Amino acid sequence: MKKIFVDTNILIDFSKGYKTILNTLFASSHQDQELYINPVVLAEYFSDKNFRSPKLLAEGKEFIKFFENLDVTRDVGVLAGDFISKGYASFLGDALIAATCVLNNCLLCTRNRKDFSKIPQLQLYD
Repeated sequence: MKKIFVDTNILIDFSKGYKTILNTLFASSHQDQELYINPVVLAEYFSDKNFRSPKLLAEGKEFIKFFENLDVTRDVGVLAGDFISKGYASFLGDALIAATCVLNNCLLCTRNRKDFSKIPQLQLYD
C-alpha cells in the first residue's frame, strides 16, 4: 500500500477549485494508496479566514474526512527537532510534517518541494 501524505498547500489549492494532483488522486481508483494528513496540516488549513463562515467550516470538516490522520508523537517531535538543528528544515511546521512522513513511510505530496529538499530521508511524491 502506497502511503501519501498531503501537504497543506495541496488541500488549499483543491478547496479553492484549482486543479491539482489531488484531483488526480481523487478521480482515479487507487486501490493501492492511502492519503494522510496530521494535526499540523489541519491547523494550517483551518487557519484560513474563510473558515470563519460556519458553512465553509462545516464543508472543510467534511473534506478532511477523506484523509487518515497521523498523530504528532514524541518520536515525531524528536526527529523534527533534529531536522531543524541540522538545518534540514527552517520552520517547525515543515519539520513536523517531514518527520511524520519519514517515521510513517509516507511519500510527501507538496508544491513546496524546495522547503523539504534538504531532508535526506524524505521521499517526495511525483
